[in-house]
Amino acid sequence: MRYHVGIGCSFGASEHNAHKQLAEKMDATFINLSEPGQGNFRIYTELLYWSAVNQEKLTDTTFSIGWSGIYRNDVIEKTDRDDRGFKWTRWRADRDDPTHKNLPALMDIELDQTVRFLSHVISTQHLLKDLKCKYVMYNAIDTHIDRSTFDTNTALTIKILEKQIDMTSFYEFKTSHSKYIATNKYFLNSEPASIIQKITNWPTDDSQYPVVDAHPSPEGDSKWADLVWEHSKDNQIL
Repeated sequence: MRYHVGIGCSFGASEHNAHKQLAEKMDATFINLSEPGQGNFRIYTELLYWSAVNQEKLTDTTFSIGWSGIYRNDVIEKTDRDDRGFKWTRWRADRDDPTHKNLPALMDIELDQTVRFLSHVISTQHLLKDLKCKYVMYNAIDTHIDRSTFDTNTALTIKILEKQIDMTSFYEFKTSHSKYIATNKYFLNSEPASIIQKITNWPTDDSQYPVVDAHPSPEGDSKWADLVWEHSKDNQIL
């Protein structure tokens, strides 16, 4: 039996998600490890754990990874743990979060989150390469790496780290699923609502485009899956 494991945030958790559609294109049994809101540290850790406890499936398994937003951080709580002894909780480094009061005053949040993201990508690629598993990855949420904020030495270091990424296995590193659906307005529900969610930093003509839910519509997932699939076939990575 052939398996396809998909993992990401809420962009991978719907019934019509792109990971599932990739599995269908390969006629593989789909295993979904995606969870709404999870960050990239948790994505890497869950992938590491699944690979460790399912070694007998690895020779017949492919993977797709939809990286989450770089400001999403995951920590393990002390209480109410699951049967693995874990309970994840999360916080956002780019928001006025109570957790900020516990962060070092000198922490460079933009640089810290960028380095963490690149480290997770590189570590995941090394893991799957060592396991001899085929995979494709992409940004589900825009990474928002603003290189203009970095000084010359920092920008050079980031460039060195990025060069460690196998871009053949990474579909369109400088864009994301979220940007794609915003550009084409493939939102899950784009009807005006009484409570309008304002989308900022989206590449649309109207930055106040009213949406009820900014997750991908079935069409937005289907078209994105087609793009990732074509890239995967062209580069023979799945």
